[in-house]
Amino acid sequence: KYSEVLMKWTKQLGKTFGYYQGHLPILVTSDLDMIQEVFVKQSKNFSARKRVPGSKDDFSLDHMLFTATGTRWKIIRNIVNPTFSSAKLRDLSHLLINCTSRLNFILEKEIQNEIDISEFFKRFTMDSIWSCAFGIDAKIQENPQNEYNRRSEAIFLFLGKENAISFVTNYLHEFQDIILKLALFSENYLNRFVDFTKYDPLYWFMNHLFKIVEIRKCDENRRRDYLQLLIDAEADIDYTKLASEFNNAPLDKKLSINGIKLNLISFMLAGYETTSSALTYACFVLVKYQDEQKKLYQIIKSHFSSDRQIDSENVQKIEYLDFFLKEVLRFYPLANPAVNRRCTKTTWVKGIMIPKDLVISIDVMSLHFDAELWGPVNPNLFYPKRHEVKRNPLAFMAFGNGPRYCLGMKFALLELKIALCKLLINFELLPTESFPIELEIIETIVRRPKNGLKIFLKKRE
Repeated sequence: KYSEVLMKWTKQLGKTFGYYQGHLPILVTSDLDMIQEVFVKQSKNFSARKRVPGSKDDFSLDHMLFTATGTRWKIIRNIVNPTFSSAKLRDLSHLLINCTSRLNFILEKEIQNEIDISEFFKRFTMDSIWSCAFGIDAKIQENPQNEYNRRSEAIFLFLGKENAISFVTNYLHEFQDIILKLALFSENYLNRFVDFTKYDPLYWFMNHLFKIVEIRKCDENRRRDYLQLLIDAEADIDYTKLASEFNNAPLDKKLSINGIKLNLISFMLAGYETTSSALTYACFVLVKYQDEQKKLYQIIKSHFSSDRQIDSENVQKIEYLDFFLKEVLRFYPLANPAVNRRCTKTTWVKGIMIPKDLVISIDVMSLHFDAELWGPVNPNLFYPKRHEVKRNPLAFMAFGNGPRYCLGMKFALLELKIALCKLLINFELLPTESFPIELEIIETIVRRPKNGLKIFLKKRE
């Protein structure tokens, strides 16, 4: 209940306060002026995120975009940024549409059955990741027990579970590097005698991914997927204008095999639970507020007479769908623990000295439910049309903000829009007898419904 605890402390202590995570001091704020300084005006002094356990130090060349800092971050961002342009997303949209068509085909077999829709969304999201990112038709939705799905789910189960290693890395920060290096050394040593790809899902995934990238790097046949975009991507940047932090280390304009692999992992980690949870929250709202469901269905139907007409270009034109999804993400922000910045140079913000390496976390829930920012309609009410009004962009933190906002935002919103349009044009979503008044939420890396969401589906005429 990380987000709820921060919201409670904000009510007790004010908009800016501090706490200790083990021995690590963390400054928390929901003050827009301070957020403006940290995320925008002084973003150069806050160009890092909180250290991810197991990530390399700031000067290492081995980083994914999420963990990179300073010059290295600028270079990777410059390479990766064009891969999420509107034109490139159109190239991926046929894969998303194929995955959503599969989802609907499978859901048709469940008409009038009580189903946990969140499980179907998990498989759909993982299917779309393997298809869009890695160019592999893993058939996860048709066969949930296949190896790709079992291994992928096991990774997220491990990452979201509290264990001895995660406890040490979270609360005894001084020991995290040595513990993780020891664990990695032990696994690499034991792998001489035991095939860890059979037992460790992360080891299997890394090994499998490395082979995929190596094969595709040498393949002359070009494919329309995210892996191909990363292989082709090249930085458009003048290195002479950047103060290198790497002591003459090579700064390539293209990603290495390891760089491609790391950024594909980032794509998977960022896109799985977030997207499937967002779809589950959207369905909860649509079932709870039937008038909202009817309204959204009629608007979608006015744009598309059948789901075969749904495409990436036209879903973007449905303004109310955009308002609806933003309101879902305001109500149920997904990755609040990741909305932070780490100070990279001692500086002053609003009369407070921020020392190097201090982490500043944002109390997202307090921002999203602040009546002054989201009124005049009560922010505790679900009201999509509140997004018609121009507001301070820093009040909405579903994808972070500033130069280090979530680069996958456009892809995520496109995936959500296509999935919801196809779902609503084919099915009416109905409550079960045990349908909850409010969702019980659990929070690890992502805030997600603890018990899924059970509903009925009714085929539309």
